[in-house]
Amino acid sequence: MNPLFENQNTSKSASTHTRYMVLAALSLGFVLAYLPRAGLAPLASTIKKDLSFDDLQMGRILAVFFAGYFLFQIPGGLLGQKLGNRIALPLLHLLAAFANLLTAVAYSFGLIWISRLILGLAQAGMVPCTAQVIKNWAPESQRGIASSLMGSFMSVGSIIATGLTASLVVPFGWRFPLILFSIFSLCWVIFFFLFFRDQPEDHPHTNSEEVNLIGNQNKIIKNDTEEKAHTNKSTLTYQMISNRNIWLFCLQLAFRGFGYAFFITWFPSYLQNSSGVSVQEAGLLAMLPLIGVVLGTLTGGKLIDLIYSRTGNKYYSRSLVGVFSHLICAICILGAAWAEPFSAVYLISCGTFLSGVGNPSTWVTAMDLGGKHTSVVIAVGNMLGSVGTYVSPIVVANLFTYIKEMNTPNWNLTLYLFAGIYLAATLCWAFINPNQSVSD
Repeated sequence: MNPLFENQNTSKSASTHTRYMVLAALSLGFVLAYLPRAGLAPLASTIKKDLSFDDLQMGRILAVFFAGYFLFQIPGGLLGQKLGNRIALPLLHLLAAFANLLTAVAYSFGLIWISRLILGLAQAGMVPCTAQVIKNWAPESQRGIASSLMGSFMSVGSIIATGLTASLVVPFGWRFPLILFSIFSLCWVIFFFLFFRDQPEDHPHTNSEEVNLIGNQNKIIKNDTEEKAHTNKSTLTYQMISNRNIWLFCLQLAFRGFGYAFFITWFPSYLQNSSGVSVQEAGLLAMLPLIGVVLGTLTGGKLIDLIYSRTGNKYYSRSLVGVFSHLICAICILGAAWAEPFSAVYLISCGTFLSGVGNPSTWVTAMDLGGKHTSVVIAVGNMLGSVGTYVSPIVVANLFTYIKEMNTPNWNLTLYLFAGIYLAATLCWAFINPNQSVSD
């Protein structure tokens, strides 16, 4: 089996392996980014008690991050294009570290609220900028596994944040973990800026064999740069608005964001209401769908690269993976409506595993559709996905109210809703053509 980013016709001794270090640095960056992002929730009860906040105030603090995350998706992507990702990514991480440090020293609701808003603004640009780095540093046939690793390390950061804050808050208080997270980020900023270069041929530790393996020869980069100089914002805006694939790409992200939000918000409550399990049991069972997403994401990256290496067909390796993964996900969730409670959770987890298989398709398709504007395309997509994530808890809350008012509550309506959502994502993927970029 070929190692990551390795070509069958290129021996290990002929090529340097700087691309591995770039991927490792990006993965570490996502882990560190998710420490403050996910680390505040386990500290919420302690912060409320220490600063005399009520539940409504704490809820606003936790929610405002997503407002910033929504607002700065496109500007964050443009920042990477304007400054280059060697500057943009450290700058965004530096701003996030400052915001998190501001949270750690705050003694008022207003200051913590502002600090979390800034954190959301800073982290919004990290995904589109990272997508552009992967496009520049990963061979086209192996971007799937690179993208899946990024998605998986986001979840790794959330897991570490939960465990680390829980272990540190009792002996050191709630402020210390946040300060520690900021120190970690500052160390990463220094390392990444000194180590990274935007293009492989500019890196002092890559040789010509590695540059050719990645496929970023100087001639290609030069032509791309010259073409980019002639593409102004109004032209790019028109190209994106008039491209059907961009609309479908953004729409499937909104549907998938709507579906994923259920599992990180209302799913434990759904289990308690529909199956009568305890709070503790619901919490443990609610972990299974999220684990399914992580495992599915890793599997999807390998699958995309395997199909592309065998067929050379982007539609098969991107769109059809998205079609079948979300279609089977919808079937699993629908089947859970007729299963016993615990079997239903396992079926739903199989569904989220399949939805995770489709995750890398999103990153790789953004690179295909965006071309030199990858960071902007994925920023627009992430912004639409954030709309789905924001709307989902509100819709589910109203659905729960409706179900509770029924003479005989039918909690399967929740599963019908989300099966339909994933079917809608399936239809979007069926008509996305990754061979048509915004410049075509």
